[in-house]
Amino acid sequence: MPSEKTIFGIDITKGSPGAKQAPRYAVAISSSGHMEHHRMVSLHKLIRMIRQLRPAILAVDNIHELTHSRRDLISFMRKLPRGTRLVQVTGGEHLEPLVGLARTRGITFDRFDPIQEAQACAALAAMDVGAEVSVFEDKTYIKVSRARSLGRGGWSQNRYRRKVHGNVRQKTREIEDTLRALNREKGINYTSSIVKGYGGYTRGEFLIDVPRGDVRISSVKCGDVQVKVQEVERDAIRFMPLEEQKRKYMIAGVDPGTTTGLALLDLQGRIVKLHSGRGMSVPDIIEMITREGRPLVIATDVKPIPGTVEKIRRSFNAISGEPDESLTLEDKISLAKPYGYNNDHERDALGAAASFYRHNKNKFDQIRKRVPPGLDTDEAIARVMRGETIDSAVASLLGRDVKQEQKVEAKPIEKPHKRVTELTGTIKRQHDTIESLRTYLEELRTEIEKKNRIIESRDENIRSLKAGTYSRIRKYKELRIRENRIRQLRSAVKEKECTIEELKQLVEELKRVRSLEISGRTTPVKVVVGFTREAIATTAKQYGINPGDVLFFKDASGGGPAGVDILADLRVRAVIFRGEPAHNAVEEFHKRELPFFSVNSLPVQYVDDFGVVDPEELNALEERFIEELESKKKKEKEHLLDKLVEEYKSERRKGKI
Repeated sequence: MPSEKTIFGIDITKGSPGAKQAPRYAVAISSSGHMEHHRMVSLHKLIRMIRQLRPAILAVDNIHELTHSRRDLISFMRKLPRGTRLVQVTGGEHLEPLVGLARTRGITFDRFDPIQEAQACAALAAMDVGAEVSVFEDKTYIKVSRARSLGRGGWSQNRYRRKVHGNVRQKTREIEDTLRALNREKGINYTSSIVKGYGGYTRGEFLIDVPRGDVRISSVKCGDVQVKVQEVERDAIRFMPLEEQKRKYMIAGVDPGTTTGLALLDLQGRIVKLHSGRGMSVPDIIEMITREGRPLVIATDVKPIPGTVEKIRRSFNAISGEPDESLTLEDKISLAKPYGYNNDHERDALGAAASFYRHNKNKFDQIRKRVPPGLDTDEAIARVMRGETIDSAVASLLGRDVKQEQKVEAKPIEKPHKRVTELTGTIKRQHDTIESLRTYLEELRTEIEKKNRIIESRDENIRSLKAGTYSRIRKYKELRIRENRIRQLRSAVKEKECTIEELKQLVEELKRVRSLEISGRTTPVKVVVGFTREAIATTAKQYGINPGDVLFFKDASGGGPAGVDILADLRVRAVIFRGEPAHNAVEEFHKRELPFFSVNSLPVQYVDDFGVVDPEELNALEERFIEELESKKKKEKEHLLDKLVEEYKSERRKGKI
């Protein structure tokens, strides 16, 4: 068990998790009023100290000083002893300055000294300041599987597989017997998933609705079987404040079914929560109730109490709110109408809770009158409802001891006779043995049949050889060789036919383009996929790029001055782009005096790799491009002349001329 008086205050000294330099920590250990300091502690040594001293709390100002990711944090939390809590003293998701928290509680320290900062973290955690870091749900996962690989094996492979799977089945059943006993004794719920294999089980999995510390089953690897027991991870890190307010007692009404209704009333009869939902499991209902408070009573509207409601009641060890007889529809409507409800399931849950409250309202009022001012009346009501007298409950709250006026005798649990238990175990073992022997018998029969078939096949081969099978085999091989050759030739012919068809289509497209060029009504355009050297080379190879051609690029990105130089060397007439070319490409177009336009200003009608444009629009845009180019050159010359004049004036002012 962790020491309730030992607290580790931790602060990083140098380095950082996940960085090249491994982190070092300052550790302040507070135990029974004494403070012990350690400097420059590695993470490995820190974990070793935690396992040795088993502190109650590890206090840090930021959990990211210990780990840099959620996965590393989970790995770190798995290494902690059971009962040791990790506390972030600066709060949960919204952090507060450590200096401010310490100052408001009368703690002063040098924030530049890691030892003093670690000591301040330990002192704040001792005052219940901060939030506990939780990365695991209150559930436990158990997996039973093979401890070694079966391999390829030989004649005895099936026998070995049956042996391993049988051991997995035996261990799975032992664990399931233990969980069933916990379910009977403590109401602990669990679900199981079994994967059957040859002669037994290949895997068995259990999900238990309690924390890892409440399951007395350990991870183990022995022989052919391994058992893995671990906590179930949360989807996200959860921060739980240490100074949580005391949860109030409630009366919970539950209407189970495909759609579950849940109604929570406090002990004054006021509604706390009303909810209904489809497909809610027992753990979902328990979690919803736990978030709102402590259920003193679990009530239902029918008699006897349903099994689902009984499971919920046992998980909280609450009082049963089963009515003397099932409530009628009129009763439930009259009970739930003052609160209001949305559907029949909420109405039934409200009716159950309100019925219990109405039958015990006078008793609650009587207890409140007899409880002195300043004491927790809800706690007194809870004690009385659980069997104490009012005087005993008041005395307990005041801290005095009184004699119990009533003693409740618990019925001893009848244990089965020892001989019956022994015989039951013997029968179970014999059933397992019989099942294994039956499987083994089937295996032997299968092997015998397999060997008989082998013998018959070999006898047939001998008879075939005597009847001149060799000659037929040679002929068959020759036929197979010729058939393979014919298939190869047919495949080659098919490929060549495809190539001829593609070339025919290419010739037709080239004829169509040539006819457009000859007609003079439109100017033909060759379409290029992208403004890259590879795309230009592909088009030149397929269709050729001749002097005076007009090219249309579907994508202007990716090209630069090198692409412009290629087009200029090919002496194309003009270039049309979809999109904006790069700035350096634009400069190169002007430099090489190669007209280029946007498809928005010169529309292109194209099919596949060829298109046409209006020659008048093309000529107009070319003239405008030439005019803009001449204007740009003129401005550049004027700018150059102005620059020379300015340089001359500057030289004159300096007296150099």
